[in-house]
Amino acid sequence: IELVNPGHEFGYRAFPEPQMAALIDLAIGILDRHPIAPRNVVGHSDVAPTRKTDPGELFDWAGLTQAGVGLWPGDANPVEADEAQVLEWLNTYGYDTTDGAQAITAFQRHFCPQTLDGRADALTAGRLRALLDRCET
Repeated sequence: IELVNPGHEFGYRAFPEPQMAALIDLAIGILDRHPIAPRNVVGHSDVAPTRKTDPGELFDWAGLTQAGVGLWPGDANPVEADEAQVLEWLNTYGYDTTDGAQAITAFQRHFCPQTLDGRADALTAGRLRALLDRCET
């Protein structure tokens, strides 16, 4: 689904509420017709972290999940984990970890938008672990 936004190079901004509402209606219609797992509702940067940055950190993934589309880790507790462990978890979740920092940044764009440093901090690890735990149950 294509959304209109100038992007990071041309004045990136939050997605307007009417656009998000239209996206939610469209996505719910698609999900009614096709059984797509919540964890498989992703953005370009989740699939191609070395090439894409959209929809970016201003996209309201949490709000999308609250509307019944996608998966969000909720109030996950921070977890101390080294970079190798976080990259292993990212790979398990489905991220291309060829470039570790880019993979972590892509995950952060989606699930930790307040942290975009490509580092495996406790917040990033905690949210990732929470997602994996939710997918395993």
